[in-house]
This record gives sequence, C-alpha cells and structure tokens, in this order.
Amino acid sequence: MSGWNLRTGAAITTFALAATTVGTGAASAVVATVYYVDAVNGSDSAAGTSAATAWKSLTKASTAPLAPGDKLLLKRGSTWQGQQLTLGRSGTSAAPIVVDSYGTETAKPVITGHAEACVSLEGAHIEVYNLQVGQPTDGARCTWAGIKVTGNDNVIERNYITGAAAGVYIEKKVLYTAVTANDFVDNNYMSKLTEVPKNDDSGAFAILVQGDYSNIGWNEIRGSDAFSHDYGRDGAAVEIFLGSGNRIHHNIAMDNETFTELGTSKEVNTDGTPVDPDGTSGNVFEYNVIGGPATQAGLVTRGPQEPGQEPDPNGPVLGTVFRNNTLRLTHADSQGVICDAACTNAHLSVSQNIVQAVRKTAYGPQVTDSHHNVFYGAGQHQMGGANNVTADPLFDLTDPEHPLSLRAGSPAIDLGVTRFSDDDVTGRAIDGSDGPVDAGAYEYDK
Repeated sequence: MSGWNLRTGAAITTFALAATTVGTGAASAVVATVYYVDAVNGSDSAAGTSAATAWKSLTKASTAPLAPGDKLLLKRGSTWQGQQLTLGRSGTSAAPIVVDSYGTETAKPVITGHAEACVSLEGAHIEVYNLQVGQPTDGARCTWAGIKVTGNDNVIERNYITGAAAGVYIEKKVLYTAVTANDFVDNNYMSKLTEVPKNDDSGAFAILVQGDYSNIGWNEIRGSDAFSHDYGRDGAAVEIFLGSGNRIHHNIAMDNETFTELGTSKEVNTDGTPVDPDGTSGNVFEYNVIGGPATQAGLVTRGPQEPGQEPDPNGPVLGTVFRNNTLRLTHADSQGVICDAACTNAHLSVSQNIVQAVRKTAYGPQVTDSHHNVFYGAGQHQMGGANNVTADPLFDLTDPEHPLSLRAGSPAIDLGVTRFSDDDVTGRAIDGSDGPVDAGAYEYDK
C-alpha cells in the first residue's frame, strides 16, 4: 500500500502482508497475525483470525494482542455505533501495525457515535487505512474527535472523516503524524458553543494539530464551517495551536471558514512553568489550493502585541512560512493572509503565492519578507515586500478537476525563483532546475 514519509512527505511504499515473517534472522523471525472484525456476522467468542471466525465488536478488537507487523481488518459494510476502537499497542518503523478494511462491499467500514474519539491511536507506528470515521448528524457523530492521536509515528491515510468537532486531533507533544490522502467532509460540530462567556467558542476543525513535525498532505478538505455566537462563523481546515515544525502541503481545501489559524498559549502549570515553553513555530504551508464562496480567510497568525495594547493571548507565533499556495476567496469579507499584533519577518514569510480576495489580500504592515506573489482583487493590501505583482492571475475556471490552474499569459507563470517541491498540487513534476518556477500551487502545463 502506498504511504508518505513521515518526516519529509516523499512518496514511499510500505508492505504489510498476512503471515509475513518479521525479523532479520531465523532466531528472531515472527509470523504476523491478521485479525478480522465483522459487525454483522462476527462473534466475540470466535478466534478472530479468519474472515469466517471474525470478532463482532470494537471492544473485543481493542483487546487484540497486536504485535509489530500484525493487521486488524474491519469488514466493509459494517457499522459500529457508540464503540471506540482503541489501539494501545505499538508496531515498529519496519513492521507497523496496520488497520484496514476487507470484503467486497463498496461502503467503507463505519466507526461512529463515540463522545470522545471514535478511533484512539495510543501506540506508535500504527497505520490506519480505508475507514469511514464519523457521521454528520447529531446522535450519530464522533462528538469530539474522529481520530485522536496520542502516540508517535502514526499514519492516517485514505479515510473518509466527517461530522466531528475535530476530524483528526493530534495531541500536544505527539511527533511525526502523517495525515495523507484523506477526505475530510463537514467536520462542522462546535465542541464549545456558548453565548457567555465570550470568545470561547471552539470547533469545526478538519485537523487540529497540537503536536510537532506532522506531515499533512494530499487531503481534500471541505465544510469545516459552523455557526458561532462569538465569531458569527468559525472553523478551520487545519488549526495549529501549540504545534511546531508541521508541514501542510498539497491539500485541496474548499468552503472551510478559514484554511488555517495558528496560536500559542501563555497559560502556566500549577508550578508556574509555561504550558507551552517552546511556543508555536516553524510551520510550513506550501502547494495548497484554498477557495470556495464560504471561505473567509486563508492564513491567520499573529505577532506579540500591537503598540500600546495588551499582548495577544494567542501570540506570538514564530517562523510561519507560506509559499506556493493558490487562494481564490470570493466571500464579501474574505481576507487572504492576515498577521496581526505587530507581526514582523520573525513571524511570517510569504512567497510565490497567488492570493485573490475581496476585503484584504494580505495584512502585516511590518512584514517585508513578502516576494514574488500575485495579489488581486481586494480593497486593501497592507504588507511590504518586493517583486510582487498586482494583476488578474488568469485562473482556468473551466477545468472541473483543477479549477484554479493557470491560463496562458498568467502573471504567475515563471514568477517564482525557488523550487520548494518536486511536484505541484496535481502531482505533476516541477522542472525548476534550469529556470524559474510558477507562483501558486499549479505549475502551468506548457
């Protein structure tokens, strides 16, 4: 099965075969075991080691003695309502534990209806494929998280995740999570929605990242948008709060209230030490496509404080890099790139993007590390920089698969100076070795 390198995002291929020998020599050889779960025809008193002797419940599956290289397979067409799949054991980098589907039915196995998290990844080196996690209706949804990650080096790939307050939640200090090639649809539930106190509403996240060095790429994300008493609307495709060193790349994000918002915390523990001593820093966003009429903001981040005002309670966020992204925001209040609270180059770098918006293309008056971008359509632009272009990017809006690709004559063609990725958002190779590259997420197909 295909996967992505957890640290670099480069394509890799992993293999997890039934009855596979794991180890380097005869003395250390271990035969991997495959366990089966069938919500319709299974029995928890059965052996669980074949399709004919499948278990029935996720409660039983959560007790499986999974070892490195083992598989846990869930029957397609099955639905588990109100049960949590808990994976507390760990694989290894060479022999991960794999959770996947089996059977000939078209419908993915569904895990839904749990109040905390429908799937909990507590161990390390676990790979989860081809599940539907959650349903988008009250009483059936994963109320807090679709998949909660508390262990390191885990992979979540090719799943359909819907209806949660956080489709995937990566806990504080968790390392090297890969969230790749998933469909996130209508994760639009508010975990906190109150009229009083103010400014505490929260939720509608496709992916909530509090961990570090995550690889979040090649996902399709839409519908992370919900009513809020405090903000009118709220939600984000990727929310980063306390996380550092994460790479968010090659995602298609449509009709999410905000693509990404970043923040940190000034809270202290009972002994007076900071909850987040390292802050939020070094997160990179590249080759993402962001659009849809409901989207009100692309990137929202912050510096320390405006002169004469109180420090930003969620800032400063350091070292955010935003490059080679394509934004077409048509909402009347839309803003492309926003960095408040005396944001400077220490907080944000903006390069080789296409940003079309209605209210503001970019805001950050003290940011000058903004270059080789195309800005268009907004009433205001308040960011410094050089070698930027203000012009119609000439999107090809007739292409149903790639609606924000470029037409001939676009000012984004050959505007960029640095190749940051081998592939554009379509997977097409970028040949920038002997010349300039294009601004935005699509390399023009010359």
